[in-house]
Amino acid sequence: MTIVEADSSDEAETDRPRNGTEAEAQAEISVGSGMKALIAFARPDAGRFIFAGLLAAVAALLSLVPFWVIYRTIDEVVTGDPDRSDLFRLAVIALAAILGRYILFGLSTAVSHVAAYQMLYEIRVAMAERLGRVPLGYVNRRRSGEIKKVMGDDVERLELWLAHGIPDIVASVVVAVAVPVWLFTVDWRMAIATLIVILPAFAAMGIGMRRTMPSMPEYHQSMTEMNASVVELIRGMPVVKVFNRADDRVRDTEDAIDRQVAIVERLSRDSLPLMTAFFVLLAANVLLLVPLGIWLNQRGSLSDTDMLFFFVVGLGALGPISALLTLFAQLARLTTGGNLVEEIMTAPVLADGVTDLAPADASVELSAVDFAYDERQVLHDVSLRAEPGTVTALVGPSGSGKSTIAALIARFWDVDRGEIRIGGIDIRDVAPDTLAANVSVVLQDTFLFDDTIAANLRVARPDATMAQIETATRAARAHDFVMALPDGYKTTVGERGARLSGGERQRLTLARAILADAPVILLDEATSFADPENEALIQDAIGELIAGKTVIMIAHRLSTIAGADQILVVDDGRIVERGGHDQLVAQGGPYARLWDDFVSAEDLALGDAVRRDA
Repeated sequence: MTIVEADSSDEAETDRPRNGTEAEAQAEISVGSGMKALIAFARPDAGRFIFAGLLAAVAALLSLVPFWVIYRTIDEVVTGDPDRSDLFRLAVIALAAILGRYILFGLSTAVSHVAAYQMLYEIRVAMAERLGRVPLGYVNRRRSGEIKKVMGDDVERLELWLAHGIPDIVASVVVAVAVPVWLFTVDWRMAIATLIVILPAFAAMGIGMRRTMPSMPEYHQSMTEMNASVVELIRGMPVVKVFNRADDRVRDTEDAIDRQVAIVERLSRDSLPLMTAFFVLLAANVLLLVPLGIWLNQRGSLSDTDMLFFFVVGLGALGPISALLTLFAQLARLTTGGNLVEEIMTAPVLADGVTDLAPADASVELSAVDFAYDERQVLHDVSLRAEPGTVTALVGPSGSGKSTIAALIARFWDVDRGEIRIGGIDIRDVAPDTLAANVSVVLQDTFLFDDTIAANLRVARPDATMAQIETATRAARAHDFVMALPDGYKTTVGERGARLSGGERQRLTLARAILADAPVILLDEATSFADPENEALIQDAIGELIAGKTVIMIAHRLSTIAGADQILVVDDGRIVERGGHDQLVAQGGPYARLWDDFVSAEDLALGDAVRRDA
């Protein structure tokens, strides 16, 4: 179907039920599970990431060469008269190792960054494609800030792992393994004194991570709510100012920020003592290493060279372990964000129809349809048939299920029970492209992208020529105001079409539907928010849009549907009355009461207008 407008009202988002996306990512996270989850994102380009890791490993080994040079230099100086040529050669080796290390590590990070940003691009494209195939309710249940956070912030954080984490962890692991082996080859007693603090240090770190990791999903949830609240405040600022509710909306945002701050403070309090203990313990080996080295040296069981070696190399041997901790400390946040990305990428999608199956005509039929939003039953045993080329109007109180019927015909969701057929074919058996070519949806809440007018119209037909675009805008009574703009069809309309008036936006969205030329039109009253001048133009555009089409119209102003071929009254998810306007008024049932209320409201509005003019 061609969706030419999208219902994305800010007010609706604030009351939208949340399905706990963050809660779905609350599985217990460990270093091992975190590594496993994040490695999955690197797997599609494993070759480049492995190559980056190998370069980082060699660079890490080269980083040890200067310490070997220091060891040899100390030996030359301590044991006798040093040979200047030997010292010069050692200096050249150290310089070459330093240059080689930075060159190789630079190449490693360059390779990993190229692969990482390619993966971020592919992940975002895959997420966008997935969101295009999931039921609309999957998106509607989430506030706009949630999807933005996952697709923007959480995906971006994966770059830390893909571009930096892989080479950094490889380098740190290589050094963390190579240095202890080297230390033990020099003197096992001093090696034990150097490394023995690792056990209590990692015990403190483990306790700290166990305390904080269970709170990471809560941290992500509060971050999501804060982002969503800020987005809603900014997007709803015109409404906030008009109704002077700035204090309330700003207070809501402040509360969301305060909750985020409180969680961060709690996480800091829980982790700070133990993380501090970790770093203090790693630096505390000096308390063992220096006294033991001096004592062994004085007893003659440790040479001056080896003692000085441990004082230089041993005291810095645990630095790579500290670097590993920093990387592991990020795993909880990265893994939770990665789980949210994966949750979107594996979200259930609407099943694809049969590629070559096309509706025989433009008839629309619902047979015994039931549908529920989560656990709330919305439609009950709904059946209707709209013949090709006719207008069917859906009327009824707000929340009765009218919009849900239209959304199911457009296959925003799949029915829970029953069938919806277009041209005699179950829409679940129709390929998405075929369905898109047969159904256009025009909702009352206009949506335009921050692009040119021509580009917004080509959303309906990407290959449309300018002549076809102009034909559509003339039919929608939009061509004249477009040509009056400084850049005509090249004019950028701004975010959500903000540079145009409401009536102009509505006419452009109708032009987009006319350009799509689908045989079935689902029309939510497009004149609801129009001023009288624009209403007449929009009504003319609707006449052009629906001519010869099968139209299912959700009516808000009953005067616009009095001439419909059939009127269906929807109440509490059921069709309680059906027939023509005159027939339903004569019956004195629900439609007649709606009509009386409408006429009374119109008379009252007309009387007020006359009194104001007088």
